Amino acid sequence: MKNENSTPRRRVAVVGAGITGPLLSLCLVRLGFEVDLYEAYMRRAQDVGSFLNLAPNGRAVLERLGLADRVLEQGTVADSIGFANHKGRELAQNPETTTNIMRGELSGALRDAATDAGAKLHTAKRLVALDATGDGCWRIGFEDGTRAEADLVLGCDGVHSTTRRLLFPDAPRAAYTEVVGSGGRSEIGAADLPVDGRFHMIFGLRGFFGYQVTSPGVVWWFENHQETRERSFAELAEVDDAQWVSLLADRHRPDPAVVRRILTASTGPVGRWPVHEVPPLETWHRGSAAVLGDAAHAVAPHLGAGAALGMEDAYELALALHEHPTAPQAFTVFEESRRDRVAAMAKQARQTGAVMTPDRWITRVIRDLMLPMAIKQGVRKGTEAYSYRPSPWPVRGD
Repeated sequence: MKNENSTPRRRVAVVGAGITGPLLSLCLVRLGFEVDLYEAYMRRAQDVGSFLNLAPNGRAVLERLGLADRVLEQGTVADSIGFANHKGRELAQNPETTTNIMRGELSGALRDAATDAGAKLHTAKRLVALDATGDGCWRIGFEDGTRAEADLVLGCDGVHSTTRRLLFPDAPRAAYTEVVGSGGRSEIGAADLPVDGRFHMIFGLRGFFGYQVTSPGVVWWFENHQETRERSFAELAEVDDAQWVSLLADRHRPDPAVVRRILTASTGPVGRWPVHEVPPLETWHRGSAAVLGDAAHAVAPHLGAGAALGMEDAYELALALHEHPTAPQAFTVFEESRRDRVAAMAKQARQTGAVMTPDRWITRVIRDLMLPMAIKQGVRKGTEAYSYRPSPWPVRGD
């Protein structure tokens, strides 16, 4: 139905131009909203981050919007995911098709699609203030001293969301999961590791390793391992790439030789980060402002679900704002429709993480005994997680 939210006079400020924010902006513009997309950094999106393996539920959103080919053209498709233990024995396969793509390339393509549709992108705009006005609108302050106003504010600014902190000062902060992740690119002889169309996951003795041969001689990889003491991004960055890769290779010495071969062939920068999660908030909105994606419910990354969940949020929230007469009503309906799914995904991610990166030998022994059955059950649950189908997009004139 048509309503006040779908008129161009409804000004929306979307905070955060990673993945969720640009997709949300695109959806809203298509539905008739006036959208300003604010990003804290000036740098190109394509230069940011490691790669991610986009799950089928994320691709389903892009396909519904007619964007899949354009947005994922820089990605590499994997037609299955294989799981092996530290001895190299295959435990299970997940037949789902996923797309391996650099996070920055995905973000950049979504930003371009949003701005082509009519969203206005503002870079170097770090949010510092958010004040409700008497008429239900918002005054927005940025670190550079500039200000803006909007009828709706939607925070898509990630795990350490400033929007969340300003809207809900008492909400829980991001919690360290005692896991450190890293990822990079390696070059290996094409004959040694052929392109096989599969994403490989290896449950090592002291860490979890995943990789895909994306083209002849080129391998993208990631690694997760347990670290009880939290190290900041800055502290992790103090270790140079060669030393970091050497430490990882030593950590994975008991595992299949392919892991060390890939690590020692690493080229270029190696990304690394402490892994955080955000417990789902009691409410995701206040008045005509809300948070979504990782800002509202960052799940541990062990399912590769964070980006896809954020894309689901963006799509479904845009539809809710189009269909309901007021923003608070739309937010309430949206939260109710998403809460159970997010909670189930968060629980599954925690369970998977406990299996991926055990920190005690007895836990590893139990894991290895139960792993084949657990993986097969996880494949079934993963298929359920990927089974999300986007709600119908409004036909012209709705």
